[in-house]
Amino acid sequence: MNAPDRYERFVVPEGTKKVSYERDTKIINAASFIIEREEHTIGNILRMQLHLDENVLFAGYKLPHPLQYKIIVRWKQRLLIT
Repeated sequence: MNAPDRYERFVVPEGTKKVSYERDTKIINAASFIIEREEHTIGNILRMQLHLDENVLFAGYKLPHPLQYKIIVRWKQRLLIT
């Protein structure tokens, strides 16, 4: 059968970070978190919490593929000048 092993959904492989951060080079004040071995539950919670911040203009998440066990949370915040 072509199904991946069940433990691959939960165990982070050695040498892989659970959470990684990437700045968006195309959009000012935008970034992404890539979270390994998580699904819709944590993605939706993070998205909703980011929406509570008045400085966040956009927040969303996606699962790249059903067999890739990671989510990508993206957001954009206001340009704060102090």
